[in-house]
Amino acid sequence: MMEILHRDGLARIGRFEVNGRAVETPALMPVINPNIIVISPREMRERFGVHAIITNSYIINRDPKLREDALRKGIHSMLDFDGIIMTDSGTFQSHVYGEIEQNYLDIVEFQKKIGSDIATILDVFSEPEFTYEEAREAVEETYRRAGESKRIKGETYLGGTVQGSLYMDLRELSARLMNSLELEYYPIGGVVPLLENYRYSDIVRIVMAVKMNLDFGNPVHLFGAGHPMFFPLAVLMGIDFFDSSSYVKYARDDRVLFPDGTRYLSDLRYVPYPTEYLNSENLEDIKSMERDERFKILAKHNLKVSMDEIERIKASIFEGTIWEYVEERSRVHPALYDALMEFYGYSEFLERFESLSRKHPFYYTGIESTLRPTITTLEKRILENYRYRRNVCVVLNRKDLERAMRYIGSYDAHFIIKTCIGSIPFELLFIYPVFQAILPEKCYPRENLSTVLDSIDYDVLISWLSGIPDDLEKEKDYLVKSDGRDLDLLRVKAVADYQFGHGASEALFKGNVDIIKSKNTGMIRNIHVDGKHILSMRNDGFFTLKLDGGILLHKAFPFPRMRVIVTRDSEEFNRKGKNVFARFVKDMDNSLRPYDEVLVVNENDDLIGVGRTFFNWQEIRTLKKGMVVEIRENL
Repeated sequence: MMEILHRDGLARIGRFEVNGRAVETPALMPVINPNIIVISPREMRERFGVHAIITNSYIINRDPKLREDALRKGIHSMLDFDGIIMTDSGTFQSHVYGEIEQNYLDIVEFQKKIGSDIATILDVFSEPEFTYEEAREAVEETYRRAGESKRIKGETYLGGTVQGSLYMDLRELSARLMNSLELEYYPIGGVVPLLENYRYSDIVRIVMAVKMNLDFGNPVHLFGAGHPMFFPLAVLMGIDFFDSSSYVKYARDDRVLFPDGTRYLSDLRYVPYPTEYLNSENLEDIKSMERDERFKILAKHNLKVSMDEIERIKASIFEGTIWEYVEERSRVHPALYDALMEFYGYSEFLERFESLSRKHPFYYTGIESTLRPTITTLEKRILENYRYRRNVCVVLNRKDLERAMRYIGSYDAHFIIKTCIGSIPFELLFIYPVFQAILPEKCYPRENLSTVLDSIDYDVLISWLSGIPDDLEKEKDYLVKSDGRDLDLLRVKAVADYQFGHGASEALFKGNVDIIKSKNTGMIRNIHVDGKHILSMRNDGFFTLKLDGGILLHKAFPFPRMRVIVTRDSEEFNRKGKNVFARFVKDMDNSLRPYDEVLVVNENDDLIGVGRTFFNWQEIRTLKKGMVVEIRENL
């Protein structure tokens, strides 16, 4: 079973548990060849932090001694490994060497008998060169085998491999069919030939076709993706598991794995990513070793580099820098950069999984940074929620903002600021990612000014993009001075509408509004209306919803807007301030995004409390475990 612990978009850190054994994801499963064990599973666990491995049940089953040992001892004792063991079925051997002589049900039965934690069906490998008809037959036959295999698997977790070659409609079909079987594990197969030929953009299309048609609580494994240079992008797409024989295969040819590519040992003078096994100090000694001894050391280096890259990826998810990390890594190979740009083409889908904010600033790494879904969200919410009528709209550059402040504070107009990441209304300059963006002085700006202007209600457009005027001689007939213009009130209204949806400001700010600022920083901290504390402003420029504010929004917004609906079984506990867990959510507003402020209600729409959700509706409805809504205040 999978529990999501941390997430950033589709990337996630999870805890996968089976038979009392657990592994934190994303995770690499090193491939163990039971005939040739280069690094023992025990050493992998103790020295490399490996908690899950994969071995081949077909190889074990066809060797009389291995078969006897596996059946007598069980696969864990045979391999001397107390972590999770997944077994492959022989599909890849069938792909490489032709049809294997074993029934697909017998293979699943054998995996069950030897105590595999995760067994794999004998699917039909779809070649990239398959015709549409061949690929469809492979999908249908794989589905049929998976259905029959499920009936005999017992308590063993079963991996139902998604196939479909390069036909995205067949990948989608395969994912939906496998999903309908409600299996425990979902590998994506048929991608090794693409990986070997750097066809990463094809893999992006395949992975996204699968992810968009699987339940999001399911663990997803990318078969054969063993090179660390592809790990970051794959995790960003929502891959949880990898398996790798690359650490051995490359070492056998004196090739050295690094996060930025592969190098031949003979070409190295320095080691860019050193480990205790291979570094610049021992490099020449390793070159002079006998082949077998050198092979084992390089295999250990390759495994260590791969495991270290997984740790760096997890750190970037936790810190909120996974997008920057992937953008940086994508520059190590043109095919990876092409794949990243292919991935950004799914921005409409990705935006559903994007939170409004992160705990880490937005770092601009290049023009592709403006294509991140957090920028898509920014633009989308401005277009949908910045709905105010003013006669004049003034546009200017970010560098001229300080000089323009005397006009912004005095004249009743829209002031739209052009920045690297898009054109932003002045009232929204202090929210994430705008205020928290680390931008270069020279950048390729996101050119969305005309789109933003088309969504704003005004009559006269004034451009100060060529510079701020010394006086308003040309603008005096249009700009109207406003002595009572309260920028703080305009800001909190705009942020409320941006964050909670259009109409929120009207619901929240009726009455006597008291905006309380920090005495030290001058930043807005709390909002009181008629003496009631309704909102607190966070450092990211957004609001934490207080209970009194939740009561106002609950009254103003029709069901199910902004709501998470809990079951009757959970209601009593939630009314005591207990958080909401996945299996107790009956439904929720499908416009909610991860980390949004929410109203928690029962099935009769009675308000229970306010808090924040960690997931969107697509995720919550398929998660089986874990906390999904934190209740901050309750009635």
